[in-house]
Amino acid sequence: MSFNARIEGVTLKSLIYQCFRGPAWRLLPSLAALFCVAVPLSSQTEKPSLPDPVKFINKYDVVWNVVHWALTENMGLGIELEDKPGGRIVTKPYEFITGSLTASEVQKVAVRKDTPTGTWLKAHYSAEVLIETVTPIETLVTVRTKIEALSRDMDGSEKWVPLDSLGVFEKNILGKVSMKLLGSEMKLDRKKGFWEKSPQPVDPRAPKPIRPPA
Repeated sequence: MSFNARIEGVTLKSLIYQCFRGPAWRLLPSLAALFCVAVPLSSQTEKPSLPDPVKFINKYDVVWNVVHWALTENMGLGIELEDKPGGRIVTKPYEFITGSLTASEVQKVAVRKDTPTGTWLKAHYSAEVLIETVTPIETLVTVRTKIEALSRDMDGSEKWVPLDSLGVFEKNILGKVSMKLLGSEMKLDRKKGFWEKSPQPVDPRAPKPIRPPA
């Protein structure tokens, strides 16, 4: 909205002008109108930014094993469902925050939901990874997560509230899988380029002098 935009036929400039003239009680309607304009600009929430599926130039079995390693050994997540023929792994809910910092930490990974009559107690997430064969040497990996936060109302009742992910956990999982596969590729036995060859020992003998032609 531009500075000269009109609100019910009155420009912002005229509202500001009215704030500095006349009795004090006449300021209230003008200030209220200004507040209504300013609030939507500052209350915008982040939008989900889920990563696209990633295609790896690796065989299905290799990618499956790396995904399983990333979720269990590297991230310490428990497995709820494991279907290798169907290309699907689902983890158990993992509690990533609890206590007074729950609201601020949840806001970093999910779209904010205000709880005007209650408080956030803790939050957890579970991951679902889909692994698909594209070609015999190409595999597609898709990661999605389910985030929930436990809210306690003023009357003491508690409920788990689903939240929309911002893509932080998904990108983290894909990043770990990518780094592991990249490391495996670098260890392949292949002909090294010039920049990868080991330095050769220096000849300790003094160089022979170059004589000019006779």
